[in-house]
Order: sequence, then structure tokens, then C-alpha cells
Amino acid sequence: MAVVRFGIALALLVVNVNALFCGLQTSCKGCTSSIGCFYNAATSKCQDSVLPPFTNKTNVINIPYDCPIPQPSAFPYSDDFGRNRAFLFSAASNGENSTQIQKCLNKIDAEFRSQYTIPCDWLKQNCSGYLAVNPAEKAIVLTFRGSKGSTQFYIEALNLLTYGSRRSALVDGDVFIYFIDAFEKLWASGIKADLQALHNEYPDYELWTFGHSLGGSLASLASVAAVKGGMFEKEKVKSVTMGQPRTGSLEFAISHDQYVPNSYRIVHATDLITKLPFKILPGQPNAYHHRFEVSFFLKTLKNQLKTNRISELSETVLK
Repeated sequence: MAVVRFGIALALLVVNVNALFCGLQTSCKGCTSSIGCFYNAATSKCQDSVLPPFTNKTNVINIPYDCPIPQPSAFPYSDDFGRNRAFLFSAASNGENSTQIQKCLNKIDAEFRSQYTIPCDWLKQNCSGYLAVNPAEKAIVLTFRGSKGSTQFYIEALNLLTYGSRRSALVDGDVFIYFIDAFEKLWASGIKADLQALHNEYPDYELWTFGHSLGGSLASLASVAAVKGGMFEKEKVKSVTMGQPRTGSLEFAISHDQYVPNSYRIVHATDLITKLPFKILPGQPNAYHHRFEVSFFLKTLKNQLKTNRISELSETVLK
């Protein structure tokens, strides 16, 4: 019995000492870099790791990457840009041909340049993207279409649910196979060469990448590839996606933010696609979102959407 009491006393001492040590950490990065500590986003305090089971999991930060940082000052999120640029360019990606795409682009005074539609999986489902130029705002725009049809969606979902991923010379870290296979094929089909030609034609233009769902993941990969490959400087690239699934590993997410700091993911807080592939463990490194998340919730029964928050974390809603 004495041994048991001693063991309990020793355990309590260790917990108290660790709690005291964690409490001395004043920054999120310092806290999450310390063994046995986690940062509570709700209280902005460093706490002992024995407490997460009793803490709302959306407030638990276990790794430095998840620590809050301010959104990019050079490209603060704008609802106008999200609705009248990212949304409209993404909507145009559903056009079957140049005429249909240009009809959408007329609303924003942009000029269609070229479209790329190729089989991108083992059942020969198509992936698609297009290049356009926005002279008024001095931007070259690369936009990708989302999943089209149930067959493509199911193939994509199967890959995400099994966490199948691989590396690519075009980006850093592991990327889920469906996304990286599709992107490499599209990139090689003419996008890379034509994007370089447009950059040579308009050397002072920015690069904007957009996409919805599958297209969002492809847009993220394209923005990274354009910077990593030396085609564009990172300060000249802006990427805004909608309904984007988790695209790759923690390593990919970190590198994405280094290559493309001016980036936002617009999500509806209850959209299941943005939660794929699911994270079973809070710090699971093989499935991670990059920054910055813009969350929307339903405001009224009339389905009007209201910005809930622009998150300073990498992932926030319904992990």
C-alpha cells in the first residue's frame, strides 16, 4: 500500500511540475515546442498535455505550425475579391469551350486564352483548367474546375479515405495521389509552357490561381509549382480556393505557406468535403490544410452567407 501511495504522490508531483513548466511558456510556438505541453487557443495559455481530453479539441494546438499568425498584410482577405474574382473565375471553369468560358469572363473584363481538358485518372475521367488575362488588374489567371460527376468524386474520395499520397518534384511534401497525378498531367499538357509564355508577354502581371473542390487543390499545387519552379516570385502570386479538401501532408502545408503566403481557403463550416481526408488524431501529419481559412456560416433561412472569421490558425472548424 505504501508503494502505491508513493507512486501516486510521484505521479502528482510530475504532473504539477510539468504544469508549472508549461505555464512559464508565454508564446504558442514556445509552448508547442515543449514536451508535454499544448497551447489553448481559447485562453491563449500553455497547459499540461494531460488536459486535452477535457478541452474543446478545436482549441487544442499541439504543433508550432498551428499557432495563430496574422493574415498577410500585402493581401488581406476581401469579401469583394472572394465573391467577384475567385467565385466568378471558378464558375467560368465549368464552361465546355472557349465561348462559354469567355461569356462568364465578360462579367469581369477578362480575356480567355486557353483551356486544358485531359483524362486524369484510371477511369479516364477528365480534369480541366484554363488560362485567362485580366488587363485591368494586371493578372494572369489560372483556374481549375472541380470534380464533375459522381464517378470522379467517388474515385477521388476513395484515395482520400485511404490516405494514399506521394511526392513530386513540382512541390514539397506528400500530396494525395489523385491531386498530384491530375496536376502533373495538366501541368505537362501545356499549362506550364503557356503560363511561361504569358509571363514573358506580361512580365509585370501577378499570377492568380483559383478553383473549387478538386480545382481548389489543383490551384494550390499550381501556385506552389509556379514559385518553386522559379517562374514567379512569391510576392506576385495570389491563390484563393473554395471548398478545398486537405491536399497533402503537414510538410506540404508548411511549404505551401512559404511559397505562397498570399493564400486563402474559403469554406462553408459544414461542408464535409473540406474535412476530407478525416484527421483521426489532432496532430496527424499526413493530412493537413494550409493557411488561411475563411469560414462561412448560414446567416438566415434565406441562405444568405456571412463571413464568420478569417482564421489565424491553419485549421479551425470541425477538425
